[in-house]
Order: sequence, then C-alpha cells, then structure tokens
Amino acid sequence: MNFTDEMAAAFPAGNPMPARLRQALELLEEHGCVRSHRDGTRYMTLHPDPAHSDVATTAFYLPVPADTARWTNSNDPDVNQRLTLFLRTGGDGSGAGLWLDDSGQQRFVHLGSGSGSTMLCVLTDTIEDLLRLLAIGYDELCWPEQFQLTPDEVREKECAGDDYPPPPLLLRSHVERTLGLGIPARAADLVGGTECMDVSESNDPFWNWLKQVSRH
Repeated sequence: MNFTDEMAAAFPAGNPMPARLRQALELLEEHGCVRSHRDGTRYMTLHPDPAHSDVATTAFYLPVPADTARWTNSNDPDVNQRLTLFLRTGGDGSGAGLWLDDSGQQRFVHLGSGSGSTMLCVLTDTIEDLLRLLAIGYDELCWPEQFQLTPDEVREKECAGDDYPPPPLLLRSHVERTLGLGIPARAADLVGGTECMDVSESNDPFWNWLKQVSRH
C-alpha cells in the first residue's frame, strides 16, 4: 500500500481524509516526497529532493489513535474520532491535524508540545487554506511569533542559510495552478489569530472543546 492510501485508511470514518488533501498528498508521493526513518517509519515531506529530507521539519505522518487519546484524555470513540493528528509542525514535538467541530466542519488545528510551542487553536477553517498555509514555506508552523514574517525573513533572522529548506515549489504550483488559489506572503495573512494553551479562557472553539473533553 502506498503512503497516501495508508494514511487515508488511518483516518477515522467520522473524520475522513478530505479529497483535496488526498489529491495534494498523491502528487507529493508521485514526485518522491515519501521518506523512511531508520526504524522503518514512513513520512512525507514537502520536498522531492532527498537533500532536503533531513533539513525540513514539517512532515506528514500516519495518524495514531493513541496520540489523539493522550490529548483528549478520553477512551470514547465518538470523542476521539473528532481529532486526527497527521502533521508534525516543529522539532519540539508539536503537531497539527483535523478537528471536526460541533457543526461537522473539518478545521485545521494546532497542538503545541508544551515544552516548546504552546499554541493550541484553530489555524484554518478550510482544507484549501490548510494547503495555502503549507505552501507559504515555513520550516516550522508551531511558532506564532513567526507568522508576521515571511519564510525568507525567518531564515535571515533565525537560521543559517543551509539550515532552512527551500520553498515547496511543487505544492505551490499545485495550489496556484490546479486549485486556482493565491498563496499569501506570510501566515498572518491567512491565520486569523492564535491561542496559548496556558491561558485561563479563550474564544477559540478548538481550545474550548479540548479543555472540556480532557477534563472528563
């Protein structure tokens, strides 16, 4: 089974992989973006060139139900199928995935590791905006303070030139040409707002849902 099919099969029936996400992953896989760690674990980067596989941080992984359960603190399948984690967003262990909100809409959400990033919130309300966000080209999506900067500005400010991956041109082309969507210069142009997991209250719907279910 190829990586995209295996990844789609790992999504719960109640929160399936969206068609447009699958289309993008199939394109990336077709162009050689799937890699393997030494232990055999497969993952997918945004870069076809193997030279960037050890540099790029953002990557797709198979959803693992136990990862969701650790966040929700629940064994209820009706709760856990609403959150599917499949994207690594930072070297600190932060991740992201799709959350099914109370109206049945799939929204792209971020869960910081807590030991580095503390961002816990909805990032985009649509799959299209998820793809646009990835196509901007940040190496890590877990640092909200970088969202006001372009990837080039992040590279110049915080990274040595060889330590930051190049723009994801294959995904950019797909978003612009196939989907007919524009790609903003910075995440702040797309993400309405972010939230910290440590605040006492929030207006973010995902923050509130996760805090509520994890208390039970």
